Amino acid sequence: MTEIDCSKLNPLILTDQHVKTLVDNLPAQCDALCNDEFFKVEDGDLKMTTTAVYKTTILSLGVKRNKETFKPHELRYLSLIFHTVQNQLIKYIEALPDVMNFVLSALGSTTYIDPPTNANKNILYCQFF
Repeated sequence: MTEIDCSKLNPLILTDQHVKTLVDNLPAQCDALCNDEFFKVEDGDLKMTTTAVYKTTILSLGVKRNKETFKPHELRYLSLIFHTVQNQLIKYIEALPDVMNFVLSALGSTTYIDPPTNANKNILYCQFF
C-alpha cells in the first residue's frame, strides 16, 4: 500500500493496482492539464479527473471519495516519482514473505538471528531485531 498526503485525517491509501494505474496515466493526465484538456481515469474506486477550475487535477478514492487536489507542477512531480514508488512497492511485496518468516523466527530470540541465505536481499533484516 502507498499513502498520499499523510497529514490528512483520511489519507489516500493506494493499492498496487492503483499505483500501476497512476504510473500508466499520470504523464497523459499532466499533459492534458497543461493543455487545458479534459482527461478522466477510473480504475475501480480510484478516479482522477482534470478540472478547469484553478487548473487542477482531483484524485479521489473510495466510497467516501477521499480527495486530493494537485496543481500542474505537483502532478508533474508525481508523474516523475511514481515509477520509483511502483518499483519500491514491487520489491516490498516480493520481500514480504521473507520478512514475515524472519520476524516470526526472531520474535522469541534474545540474540540476533541471521536471515536464511535465500531471503530477499533488499531488506535490512538487522533493523528488525
